[in-house]
Amino acid sequence: MPSRARADDLIAEYVASSVAAAAIPIPIVDLVAVTAVQLSLLRKLGRLYGARVGIGAQGALAVGLLGAALPRAAASALKLLPGIGWVGGTVAQAALSGAATWALANALLERLETPELDAGTADGADLARTLARAERLRRRGLLDDDEYVRLRADLLDAI
Repeated sequence: MPSRARADDLIAEYVASSVAAAAIPIPIVDLVAVTAVQLSLLRKLGRLYGARVGIGAQGALAVGLLGAALPRAAASALKLLPGIGWVGGTVAQAALSGAATWALANALLERLETPELDAGTADGADLARTLARAERLRRRGLLDDDEYVRLRADLLDAI
């Protein structure tokens, strides 16, 4: 199965898991569970694409996590209200968590599927890693032959 199809399957699986985690009736515990599901998904996507989700990527992803945290925290707090507050909070938390999980995963995929090329500032080791990564993407069908040939030519010209 090509990486993109497997990635889409993982995303669908983890979106459902984050929605289920959001339904935990205990405020704050639901937020922790959803965040754990999201971080697990991001690590698995990185492994699928043969990339290490490093500190730089984690910092960027943390911004995304924090951006969704305020509405999710408000929805979680609604669960403190008996009856309709719990139902409304659960529905809102589930919807926001599913959407945030999907958005985070697709933002990471966009990054993983686009080989970095900054030939003007990269050294030989960076260029070799980029070339190897482009080759892996080509083998997995995520980079067509023409894109690979252009990228390879640009990398070799930069050396």
